[in-house]
Amino acid sequence: MLRPGPILLANHGFRDMSLSHEQVQDLLPHRYPFLFVDKVTTLKSGHNVEGTFRVMTDHPFISRVGGVSVFPATLVIEALGQLAALCIRYPQLAQEVRQRAQGFLVRIDECSFLHPVYAEEELLLAASLVKQFSALYKFDARGFVDHRMVVKASLTLYLEF
Repeated sequence: MLRPGPILLANHGFRDMSLSHEQVQDLLPHRYPFLFVDKVTTLKSGHNVEGTFRVMTDHPFISRVGGVSVFPATLVIEALGQLAALCIRYPQLAQEVRQRAQGFLVRIDECSFLHPVYAEEELLLAASLVKQFSALYKFDARGFVDHRMVVKASLTLYLEF
């Protein structure tokens, strides 16, 4: 089972890479307000990835119901999908943008939303590659806020070459 923080990847010796916000933008076609990964803190290309996303109060997708600012749970899943895509797209960083494969989140299984994510909280996102078959990649993904799991899911991504 995935645990939050450096413990997740330190136990497996995968603390060898990270990506800045600019590198994340180089690898993903998303831009504000649709980019939900601020930085990658730990990356083992093709295996495991861990990153963060700070939910800001002024984000346009914040739901303000009853005076409480909540980030939509479906967008937390999108954040996990974007993070997982970085795990398999990292080797493409040296390629020109037009030569890079397109990726799609094609399936979400065993998804549980355990707690809401509020404005001004920082999401710790973690994804671990479980299986690959041709251009399909299956990830075990988790999201945490303050060491408390807020979402878990199995995500399948398709990489089109």
